[in-house]
Amino acid sequence: MRIALPAEAVQVPLQRHDEAVRTFAAIMAKLRDAPDGSSGDLEAAAAEAVETAVRGGAFLMAVLAPPGCGAALLTGVMLDVPDGWDADSTDSAEQLRESLENVGGPDVRETATMRTGLGLAVIANRVPGVEQARARKPMTLQLQALIPEPGQPRMLLLTLAAPQTLGWDRHQALFAAIVASAQPDRAADPATDPAREPAAETPVEQPKPAPARRRPAPVEDETFENITYQL
Repeated sequence: MRIALPAEAVQVPLQRHDEAVRTFAAIMAKLRDAPDGSSGDLEAAAAEAVETAVRGGAFLMAVLAPPGCGAALLTGVMLDVPDGWDADSTDSAEQLRESLENVGGPDVRETATMRTGLGLAVIANRVPGVEQARARKPMTLQLQALIPEPGQPRMLLLTLAAPQTLGWDRHQALFAAIVASAQPDRAADPATDPAREPAAETPVEQPKPAPARRRPAPVEDETFENITYQL
């Protein structure tokens, strides 16, 4: 599976820890208008964020901060497909969408399906409400997409999280474009014509092949929402 990131995204190379920490610290410094050379002071917080993402199973981490918009954090995690999943059936995607809408939590406000180069993806729009406020959880806006990988018992969970509403419409449009860009990996599809790919798109680094696994339950204060708040 391959997806493409827009020019507005700055990818954090999770596969290379030290570089990932320096990259995320530099992003944090820029977003905070910190003085030149001060990114080193933020490396402890950046290291915590990177390590939390890796413990949570993420292989993809990127920050989107288009002009005039607040920052948002994009993460990618591989999950097992649900029991009984049929990649060739639209019923499976619809059943997953209905399940997410019914039991996905009180912050799930809207669900939908979207056509990609790999089939149907299921999207959820999460907006925190009084339940999260009472539980003193981060009031983070989220978009999530579940993209199945054909021929594999796994799917990609993409999450875009933002701690503020500034520019959220723009973030929604960017997220939709990222999800729609999903396509088979070139190695798996030799017929793919690279000339057809927009030059502005950046291929996401793929994780090394490994058995699919479910995302481990995060411990207290180790969630992608809390990483977002460190931006």
